[in-house]
This record gives sequence, structure tokens and C-alpha cells, in this order.
Amino acid sequence: MERKEKVLLFGRGMVYRRKRNALFDNFEVVAFLDNAVDPVEQTIIDEETGIRVLNPSIIVQYPAVPVILLSYALGDMYRQLLDLGIKKERIRFGPMIKPYNTFEKMLFDTGGQLVFEGREIIYQNEDLNLYLKTEPSDLEKLMDTLKDVEIHPDSQQILDALPCSPLDDKYGMNRGTPVDRYYIEQFLNAHKEEIRGTVMEIGDRTYTQKFGEGRIRESLILHVDQADQNRNLIKGNFATGEGLTDQSVDCLICTQTLPFIYDLPSAADNMVRILKSGGTALITVGGISQIIQYEMLHWGHFWSFTDLSLRRLFEDITDVDSVEVSVYGNVKTATAFLYGISYEELSSEELDFHDPCYQLIIAAVVKKR
Repeated sequence: MERKEKVLLFGRGMVYRRKRNALFDNFEVVAFLDNAVDPVEQTIIDEETGIRVLNPSIIVQYPAVPVILLSYALGDMYRQLLDLGIKKERIRFGPMIKPYNTFEKMLFDTGGQLVFEGREIIYQNEDLNLYLKTEPSDLEKLMDTLKDVEIHPDSQQILDALPCSPLDDKYGMNRGTPVDRYYIEQFLNAHKEEIRGTVMEIGDRTYTQKFGEGRIRESLILHVDQADQNRNLIKGNFATGEGLTDQSVDCLICTQTLPFIYDLPSAADNMVRILKSGGTALITVGGISQIIQYEMLHWGHFWSFTDLSLRRLFEDITDVDSVEVSVYGNVKTATAFLYGISYEELSSEELDFHDPCYQLIIAAVVKKR
């Protein structure tokens, strides 16, 4: 096995988060450097990785290890290291390491690079005849200079192809299967072992039957307007608690329901209340979505979610043991969904690329104590 190069990582913020996997795939991380660490303390431990976190003043203990700057405050960090006696040959620029966000892609996929000039960091792009001093505390200040330079990807061809009206105004159901259903079923399939015992589903038992695979003892349907004892159809309301029995189900399948309930805290409490001890709720909600007028008029469409809001909604409930949240989608599939393009019209590569900044579907596995 090829031995990885040892490095120090200076910074644990957003640049580090975006490039974390690539950094650990390609380097052996000896320690983190963080100005927030008290220089008097010997060390603290990064909870996520178990790696030591040191004040940069301790860097003299690692005389030959390269330092990767993981921030857009590159000039400030660079000068700090120079003042600590670190030679510039040991210093590398984290923003130049892939994967890139759109800003970094614009800078570095067009032939640009960052170089040292004395105590300054320069953005150099020979193809575009650019030689620009960077703002020490914010690399993105380059945008002020680059706005009038032909470095931005051309948008006109994309804009010309986008109509102002959708191709289908019912999530794509008239063309095939809506994109969100692809992600909902992907999530349920990944957690199908939780679908067992007494299972309650909202509106019908489609997913109970599709993913239950012989583990179902009793199948219940919850509906806000209807009841039918012969079909195990229960009239109930998560917002008010009407028709719901404490600790009555092993698994609740609740897809695309919470956006249509105004009183979210009560709904979440009641969802957890009906679970047996050790039971599981499999929940999906929309992040980026059309508004269907029929749904708006009959149920109300009150909310769109993020992974943070869905997690907080359930983590704050006393009886909840754990909340595991996943996000699905990217800018292309979100755009397709808004235009009413079905998932059959997209490739698996397009569907299975997930960008947390474009959360089409957010899903949670909520476990009760």
C-alpha cells in the first residue's frame, strides 16, 4: 500500500468540511491547527476524527510537515505562519484541492492558481492575463475584480432553454413517476428492515406492501377524513391527536405529510407517541417543491424543510432516542422536479448524485426509546 504524505490541516470550517473526504483519502492528517485552541493547553481532540487539535504556535514541533490552509482567509493564515518561522515552501492552499464549489471551479478549472509574492498571495491566470493580489481575510473578494472578466461560465444557452412554465404542473405524474418518489423509495428500501410488526402508513398501504416483505403482522392506514374498520382504515389527525392510540405501532411510514400540517410540534409529538418502545418512524418531507393548487386548497401547504429543521423537530422530543437524517437531490433533479419532468427521463447518474445544498427530499429515521 502506498504510504500517504503526512500533513497538518489549518482550519476546520466550511472549506475543510467540503474537502474532508478528499483530504483523508490522499493524506495522513497528523493534527489540526486552530486559533480557537488555547495556546497554553497541550492539546484537545477533534471529536469526529479523534485527531489532536493544536494552537498554531505549537507548529514548531513539526518542523518538516506541510501545512494545508483550509479557509478563504488565506493571507491572514499565511502571514501568521510566516511570523512563526514557517517557510512558504511548506504551505499549501486548500481551496485549490478538489472537490471545488462553483467559485473555486471558476478560479482553478480555467488555468488559474494561487502563488506567493513576499507576504502576499496572488491569483494568477496566464490564459486570461490576470495577476491579482488577494484580500488577506477573504479570497472571495476576488469576485469584485472578476465580474467583468470572461471567467464566468456562460449562462445564456441554459437560460434560453428554460421555459417560464412547467412541462407538467402535477409533479410530473402526467409524464411518469415524480422525481421525489424515486428518492422516497430509495430511502424506504434502505431502511426496509424497520418496516415490521404493526405498521401504520398514511393514506394507503402502498409502501407497507412494497417494502414489508413478510415482516408485517398488522397493516394500518391513517386518514384524516375516512374510517373503515374492515380495511384497518383509521380516521386520525396528527395535529390534534384525534384517533391515535399510544404505543400502538412498531413502524410509522409517513411520506410527504408534514408539509401539509400547520402545527408541526404537535404532529411530531403525536407521531412519537403512537410508537411502541423501540419503534421507528420513517419520515420524508419536501425541501424544494412545486405547490399543487388542489393540495393547497384542501389541506394547506405550509412548510418546506431542511435537514436541520427536520432533525430539530424530532430531537427536541423527550421520548426520542435517535434521529438519523438523509438528504436527496441536486440542482438538476430539483429543477427537473419543479418543471414536472419524471424520474424516468433522467439517468441514474443524475439521480444518484446528492448535493446537500439542493435538498429535494429530506428523510428521517426516528427511533423511540
